[in-house]
Amino acid sequence: MTDRDLVKLAGIAVPDLNNLRAGRREPTAIERVAQSLGLRPESVIALANEAWSAPAIALPTTVLKFTTPFADMTVNHYLVWDPKSLQAIAFDAGTDADPLFAALTRHKLVLTKILLTHAHGDHILELDRIREKTKAPAFAPETEPVEGCEPVPNAKRFKVGALTITAHAVPGHSVGGTVYEIKGLETPVAVVGDVIFAGSIGGIRSRYRPALEAIRAGVLSLPAETILLPGHGPITTVAHELAHNPFFP
Repeated sequence: MTDRDLVKLAGIAVPDLNNLRAGRREPTAIERVAQSLGLRPESVIALANEAWSAPAIALPTTVLKFTTPFADMTVNHYLVWDPKSLQAIAFDAGTDADPLFAALTRHKLVLTKILLTHAHGDHILELDRIREKTKAPAFAPETEPVEGCEPVPNAKRFKVGALTITAHAVPGHSVGGTVYEIKGLETPVAVVGDVIFAGSIGGIRSRYRPALEAIRAGVLSLPAETILLPGHGPITTVAHELAHNPFFP
């Protein structure tokens, strides 16, 4: 969509659009542009006014989040385990596996699987190191293969102790983007990679509308209390994103 198309559709002037790009808060222009782009106006206005905040969530006791640096940002990866068998699963690999190794030792866990949400470099940088140290098999989305990893087709299920993990293909940010729904914890959890973030979504480079529908079907259809573990930024829930995410009015 060109600027000319957008200002015509939104009923604003070119200077109004330029003011928004410069960071000026103009509620009427924000609302009109948001509506024209199919976004939730009140959520976009809240972001502009720095009034947005992520929900306060306590993770289940057997879920750990690791945040590691990558260029000018950070990336999340996760460790989840069954408290009885002490069998664990790593979700993505991040850029520094030392905290993960320390957690495995501290909690006396055996890493049984490494599940990748997608193959972008910030999510797999430490994969080889984790595989070498733990000898755990690694799995990657079927449509986004990673060398040395077994393919994960849509709807594939994994059983780890008392935990059941179901893979949901949600293409958009990447061709093989995969969400892992975890049942058997005290609260339902889903590792979502870069499919959806707290208050946003991962960048979509093509087939924008189908990608949004895939997120709605593959993530936002999960039980409202499901905790979402994204590849960047804070954790959130299905309920919070249904109520506040600007991409899903």
